[in-house]
Amino acid sequence: MASLDAILWGAAALAYGLGDYVTTILGVRLAGIQEGNPIVRLLSGGDPGPGSFAVLKIVSVALFFATYWVLRPASARLAIPGALTFLGVVVTARNVQIIRRRV
Repeated sequence: MASLDAILWGAAALAYGLGDYVTTILGVRLAGIQEGNPIVRLLSGGDPGPGSFAVLKIVSVALFFATYWVLRPASARLAIPGALTFLGVVVTARNVQIIRRRV
């Protein structure tokens, strides 16, 4: 059986990584929606393209993962992938809601 850490990181990768990435790119490119995160807009020079947003996602997940490895005690470490999973679900659902209103 997989460890809870692996399960939470897998869920975070699906929700925060893939879910938010796909719905953001679809919203920006196909539905004409502007990126809502001002930090992402600033770093991407406006609305993110697939490449620049992928780089931002990879860097942000890497920073969260680095934080995960330095946290003590080990039980506190689970908060990182748990929070990313929660954030990913919320942001993906919100993106889907906005896209559905637009198309």
